[in-house]
Amino acid sequence: MDWLPPFLIPMSQVAPVTVGAADVPGWLFWSVAGPTALGWIATYVLAIRLALREGWTAIPAPLVAVNFAWEFSLTFVLEQTETQRQINVLWCVFNVVLLYLAFRYGPRDYPALTLRAFRWMMTGVLLWAAVIVVVGANEFHDRDGMYTGMIIQVPLSASFLLLLKRRGSSAGQSMHIAVTKFTGSLFAGMTALVVYPSHHLLQVLVVTYVALDITYIVLLRRTMLREGRPLWALRAPASGTGPLPEPGAAPPPASLRRTAAGARSDDAAA
Repeated sequence: MDWLPPFLIPMSQVAPVTVGAADVPGWLFWSVAGPTALGWIATYVLAIRLALREGWTAIPAPLVAVNFAWEFSLTFVLEQTETQRQINVLWCVFNVVLLYLAFRYGPRDYPALTLRAFRWMMTGVLLWAAVIVVVGANEFHDRDGMYTGMIIQVPLSASFLLLLKRRGSSAGQSMHIAVTKFTGSLFAGMTALVVYPSHHLLQVLVVTYVALDITYIVLLRRTMLREGRPLWALRAPASGTGPLPEPGAAPPPASLRRTAAGARSDDAAA
């Protein structure tokens, strides 16, 4: 194989994943872990409130299932650090409600699926994610869910962009949720960087989902301004949401929603 060019980067002598957590002072750890927990609790509370008021899932339904699988599995199934388990169980309480709302209102985003097909899809995602989280966390010896959590963050952040594109309006979304979700995720990433400074995969994942979150905030703001919707009003529903159908009923055609909202879905993703 002498004809091959030399490689550019040698393999690390010690696998970074085997390097333990840094010795971080308690005040520093909680200065980043605390806002992580509070940011996500605020996101969950706002998402529950918005779903009950507008009848849309504020967090993409399949990712609600993934989130719940992560929190439940790393609280009750696989060994984790006591600190992380306490945070997880608190998040899990809110996610039980979000999961119920996802099963109830999630079909509005999937008009091509029957109610039964949607429920099977959600159940399948939930079970598959739970298995992947347990096996993955065990594979990485991820005792605080850092690797699995950061990996999940990337599709979660991307799913908000897809949600905005699919709905073609700001229906079921708010700047409050976008910002609190960004805050919780950003401080989660900072926690990863502080506790595991030599784990470069975590660094790449954090930069990726933070960029996606910022993009979503910018595009959601642009969409809301185009609709004439107040950015920070808690009681102002998105225009063009229409009447709430029965659970399992298809949402209004996307073209009608876009027309009523005065926006085009391709603009939302521009």
